[in-house]
Amino acid sequence: MAWAVARKDVLTTLRDRRAIISNLLIPVLLLPTIMLGLPLLLGGLFQREQASLTQVAVEGQAFLPDALRSALEAERVELIAVDDALGQVRDDDVAVALQVPEGFAEEVTAGDVPRLRLLRKTGNLESELAAGKVTQAIESYRQDLVAERLRSAGVDPAVLEPLTVETRDASRPQERSSGQLSWLIPFFIAIWALAGGQMTALDATAGEKERGTLEALLVAPVRRSEVVVGKFVATLLSGLSAAFMAIVGVLVGGMLLRGVFLPRLGDEAREMAATMGGSLSIGADGIWILLGSALLTAAAVAAMLIAVAMFARSFKEAQTYVAPMTFLLILPAMALQFSDLLDLGSGIYLVPLVNVMVLMDDVLGGAVAGTDVLAAWGTMLAFVGVLLAFALRSFRREGVIFRT
Repeated sequence: MAWAVARKDVLTTLRDRRAIISNLLIPVLLLPTIMLGLPLLLGGLFQREQASLTQVAVEGQAFLPDALRSALEAERVELIAVDDALGQVRDDDVAVALQVPEGFAEEVTAGDVPRLRLLRKTGNLESELAAGKVTQAIESYRQDLVAERLRSAGVDPAVLEPLTVETRDASRPQERSSGQLSWLIPFFIAIWALAGGQMTALDATAGEKERGTLEALLVAPVRRSEVVVGKFVATLLSGLSAAFMAIVGVLVGGMLLRGVFLPRLGDEAREMAATMGGSLSIGADGIWILLGSALLTAAAVAAMLIAVAMFARSFKEAQTYVAPMTFLLILPAMALQFSDLLDLGSGIYLVPLVNVMVLMDDVLGGAVAGTDVLAAWGTMLAFVGVLLAFALRSFRREGVIFRT
């Protein structure tokens, strides 16, 4: 009988075209765009900025040394003489500007240390990229100037480099491929589990109260425990389908970008895209852990939705009750981006909902311990059991069922 109740609620949900679009189509289409399109976009912008001619406003251009001018032009920088460099940047007429003080070239020649001022906008991507090109040119000019002064003094410029540092990436291949945006994947899986299950849960509880069909179900030869389990299964299937499509969207998008789009970028742009997560790939074991964690996330969300929405008098009131649940998923997911700075310890795998998000983040980083999987999944199973017991106890109270 529980399956019959679940089947009825699932069919009710599927009759709404919006459910199919939001649960199945949007995740598989939108997530690749958000999760992997962003790295591709940033990589493309970086490549375009490096290849294009960047206009830089210069206040006091007449005082600019020829060697510095040549270094800037070598970085594909076009110098534009202006009277108010600060105003040009503030008004977005140019992305970056230089203020060259009077007598700058003469002071450099004399061996003094004049000050060159670089103007940019913090947080403005175009300005940051343009400032990077200018900074690189200035640094190249500075190194040449230091080497020239040392040689003039009879000193080998190599004296400034008593040692060299070789930097090697010690991260696992999986960590390198997941990139800096990997925390968004557990976030989207959890959010779509909530969005997918919410429609079914609200309609199966508060919606049936509002339509007056819940009373007819209760007089049927079916135990209330079977009604609760049936509605839980229906909500779980809706939430899990949306979470599953989110995983499919990420995997398919990753394969397309790795095989089609990333090879068309330049080396530097491709490296930036990969750093942001554009080369994401997950092994077979990781996929199974992701699916298991998504299943438990959807189950916990479904149990919470049934337990909370059952107290509502109407569909609209149920939406009000359910709205704060979003923060239970958003806050832990947002905290994942700072996980490297937090000493979470093994105890985090015993915190419901948070543990599966951390576990999914571990999968993306390629560092999953079997004990952590068992701890997280065991905790979630117990959590779902407690929520279902609470929902069943509430469903047996006449004051809750017939609350109008």
